[in-house]
Amino acid sequence: MQPKEILVLEGLTFGYDTIPLFEDLDLDFLEGSIVLLRGKNGTGKTTLCDIVAGALKADVRRCLWRGEEVDQEDLRLVVAYASQEPEFFPALSGMENLSLLQLLAEEPSEYLEKAVTTSLDLGLTKKDLERKQAGNYSGGMRQKLWIAAQLAKSRDFVILDEPFTSLDDETIHTVSDMLKHDPRTRLLVSHQIPEGIDFADTIDLLGEDKEEDEG
Repeated sequence: MQPKEILVLEGLTFGYDTIPLFEDLDLDFLEGSIVLLRGKNGTGKTTLCDIVAGALKADVRRCLWRGEEVDQEDLRLVVAYASQEPEFFPALSGMENLSLLQLLAEEPSEYLEKAVTTSLDLGLTKKDLERKQAGNYSGGMRQKLWIAAQLAKSRDFVILDEPFTSLDDETIHTVSDMLKHDPRTRLLVSHQIPEGIDFADTIDLLGEDKEEDEG
């Protein structure tokens, strides 16, 4: 049985001011697939992730979720998005941030347990989660908590934008293994291609390198 399309974006067009970034781009993602998004710096990888996650609005002819036409903003409700920059309240502990995220994302009661378990699997400790403020976390600790926070969401589509930044080799292997065995649709942006993952498709964004931070 052929996998079904879970998300389709037809005729996607987006740009900044008078500079087009995407023009009449068609995207379709199959249920349960893992897709690699790659391209040079400044070609719009992060922007495209923002659009697919419903965080940024583009011009599209049609946006289909499981065959039903939806507003782009509604994708926020079905996509878990680990963006490049972890978003936490620095004065709160890791556990408090997870609890707040559960409330804001309207996640079910089992979310917190799953997020904590994933955090521990990635190398954080209970002391890190309960007693340390997120503002005192190292870059690697923040990244681990951010990945765990997003993977724990009960969403059918997961986006990870450069998830291996600041992670050690052991944690990179753990995250790669989690992605490999996750049954959901996954979109991965990474300059570091993990071993052992069979990508169903690759989206190549063409363009010249730019000096912008945006990927």
